[in-house]
Parts: sequence; C-alpha cells; structure tokens
Amino acid sequence: MIARQRLETQLGDVGIEATEIGLSHVRLPGSSVEPGPEGEGRSSDHALHAASQLREYFAGVREEFDLELDWSGVDSEHRRVLETLCEAAPFGETITYGELGRRSGVDDAREIGVHMSRNPLPLVVPCHRVVAADGLGGYGGGLELKQRLLELEGVLPPRLELGLG
Repeated sequence: MIARQRLETQLGDVGIEATEIGLSHVRLPGSSVEPGPEGEGRSSDHALHAASQLREYFAGVREEFDLELDWSGVDSEHRRVLETLCEAAPFGETITYGELGRRSGVDDAREIGVHMSRNPLPLVVPCHRVVAADGLGGYGGGLELKQRLLELEGVLPPRLELGLG
C-alpha cells in the first residue's frame, strides 16, 4: 500500500509517497499533489517521517535527510548517479552536471540532465544542487524554485523584496 502526505511549505505544496520499503516519490510544488489514502503500518510511518524531515528542511533546521528510500523502479545507472549526487553535493554546495558525470561514471553531461529530470525523490535526493558550468541549468520544478531552494540552503544570496507597487 502507498501512503500519501501533502506538506504545505512556503514554496508551495509538496507531495510525499511512501511504500512499506520507504519513501518512493516526492512531488515538487507546482506538480500534481493528490491527496490519497494515508496508508497504514510502515508505509504510513515512512510518509510521516519524510513529512517531518521535509518540514524541518524548509524551516532551516535540517541539512541532511535520514530516511529509508524505496529505489524500486530506478535502474542501476540512475541509482548510481543519484547516490553519487547525495555524496558529492551536501547541503550548501553545488556540483556541475559534468563533474557529477565524471564522479558517477557517465560521460555525457546531457545524460546527467536526463537522470536529474527523472529523479523520483527531489529535495531528498537534491537534484536542485546540480548546476551548469555557466549558470543554474534546468530544473523540473522550474528555475524559480531551483533558485529559491539554493537561497534556502545559502548557496545563493536571498533576493531583496523591493516592495514596489
């Protein structure tokens, strides 16, 4: 059974899905976050635990996630790239597509972009920390969200709100 949680954040609603194995999907703000059965047993525990840790992340008090992850449906190369990302780009740091490719054994930086776009666990597996050599690069949740997440982590300075209008 899949347990679902919806977490309201300052950046929008985040969807959380968990199985008996662990956290299986994170839906970014702006994507379809559907309410669903809260689940029961371990799936519910995993969803509640993920929601709690994501709430702490958005409050600025959590820099690392300690969650059981359900990697089913993720092929071995994709998982290797995502696990390398978690090791290579901790909170407050970024890595380029090319460098992540070199570290994970994938020769093509564009292929790294494809892996990032298929990440089922954004935020927890921080694909927003992967940047182009000459700028932010892309992001499935949109560049505005990527910039706000990097601001939250102190990688980019916060934008000033001018209050004009």
